[in-house]
Amino acid sequence: LGRKDVGHKGPVASLSVSSDGRYLASAGRDTTVRIWDLRTQSQAECFEGHNSPVTGVAFRVGTHSLYSSSEDKLVKVWNVDEMAYVETLFGHQGPILSIDSLCHERALTSARDRSVRLWKIVEGTHLVFPGHTASIDCVRFISEDTFVSAG
Repeated sequence: LGRKDVGHKGPVASLSVSSDGRYLASAGRDTTVRIWDLRTQSQAECFEGHNSPVTGVAFRVGTHSLYSSSEDKLVKVWNVDEMAYVETLFGHQGPILSIDSLCHERALTSARDRSVRLWKIVEGTHLVFPGHTASIDCVRFISEDTFVSAG
């Protein structure tokens, strides 16, 4: 999209499109999250803040709230309407490999620490679902109350 002199400086690990189709978010191995305006077909912002490759991005349905996950074990929350950082969520003990979100202010992550975590953003808490015997490579919501994970 847009000019060739902007963009990630390496592979892209994940993409997410806002539910209104306005924005595309890309997760880069270069530790950045880039926001692309699909109306103008240009880069709108480059979020920096992760210290390791970004592994996933997920827009919350019906909003321009964006969650990013990284090998730095962190989840970051971004406000794309304001092109601003909101907060960092801590808890995983290994690199986060996958992230998903639906309508509620929640994010779902899986990691090399063999756990899935359900982040309750407003409450500032998270639930831990341990028990896997190996790294969990991907996780997806089926509904607000049900998810599936695979390793």
